[in-house]
Amino acid sequence: MEIEIVSRKENKLLEREEVYFKIKYEGKTPSRKKVRDNLKNMVGGKVVIIEYIKPAYGASEADGYARVYQSEKKAREVEAEHIIERNLKKTGGGGEGEAE
Repeated sequence: MEIEIVSRKENKLLEREEVYFKIKYEGKTPSRKKVRDNLKNMVGGKVVIIEYIKPAYGASEADGYARVYQSEKKAREVEAEHIIERNLKKTGGGGEGEAE
């Protein structure tokens, strides 16, 4: 999997960075967890919230949008509860929180 950051924008009001990215991959679309871990290493934030990953039809690439926070507390203050649950789910087991 290869991730390319298309654009980065700092949002000082909400204390976050907004990142648009492209993913190139082999086989099925990578999980949110894999993408989140790779993005976290690339952008250096503590908490990465992936809003969406949209695969391109018939191609092994996808577009995505993520928000990067420096603290989990700030992410929980700003983000909707279902987005937090989808991205910060602590339990494993491959449930819906780990879906593409």
